[in-house]
Amino acid sequence: MKHFFIYLVLPFVLLTTSCEEYEYKKPLTPVCKSYIDTNLLGLWIFDGYETFNNFNLQIDSHLLLILPFNKHEYVVLFKNEKKQSNDLPLLIKGHIGKIGNHFFANVRWLSDNNDNPFIYYAFKVQNDSLYYWGYVKNKIPYQFNAKKFFTKHYSDTAYISTIRKYKRFKGNFLFTNNKNE
Repeated sequence: MKHFFIYLVLPFVLLTTSCEEYEYKKPLTPVCKSYIDTNLLGLWIFDGYETFNNFNLQIDSHLLLILPFNKHEYVVLFKNEKKQSNDLPLLIKGHIGKIGNHFFANVRWLSDNNDNPFIYYAFKVQNDSLYYWGYVKNKIPYQFNAKKFFTKHYSDTAYISTIRKYKRFKGNFLFTNNKNE
């Protein structure tokens, strides 16, 4: 029964929550224009969130491990930090793009068929903090120019779902006990 929860229920909860955020079958920016920003790489510890538009997001403490996948893409491991949690990390693949002065991550759940839609997350790194946010699906017009819309409403809380905040892990995460030094 425990394995049922880990492999079926937990991913369902995460996917249905993310499904409330805008997603599309094509990326917002092309993979070929993406690059690996070493400032994003490493281990990030969840540090809270702020929700807008009655967005229903419940997040437990977790870690993000961001690694290069190739010259243009990243792989992200999402791991629940609860001590009793034996579940495997969720894998996410993505790439970054810049529109004007704004940065966006184009991410999708990693799977065998690669047919999962892209979720567009605006993001910024300030000092040793990573912030990223999605946009509420039912607030987005049905037909629109995505690049213009997301650039115009980059930080507009009328459209933002939740701003997630992470602190960079300072230390050798391979040989320590998940504590920020």
